[in-house]
Amino acid sequence: MITALFDSRRKLGWAGSNLNQAVKTLNSGAEAPQLQAAIAAVRRAAETLHAAAARLIEQRTS
Repeated sequence: MITALFDSRRKLGWAGSNLNQAVKTLNSGAEAPQLQAAIAAVRRAAETLHAAAARLIEQRTS
């Protein structure tokens, strides 16, 4: 479970970095065709991290 939590945290960091790059591109006036994919990746990583944390909490309170 801890491994899944750390893996999810790492993926969220990567996805957040991609999102940051897309926003930087938008702020420079260029188009960012990868923006939707970056947003989806952040959302998936956050949901995975949330689920892993919830499972860990459930295991510790059971």
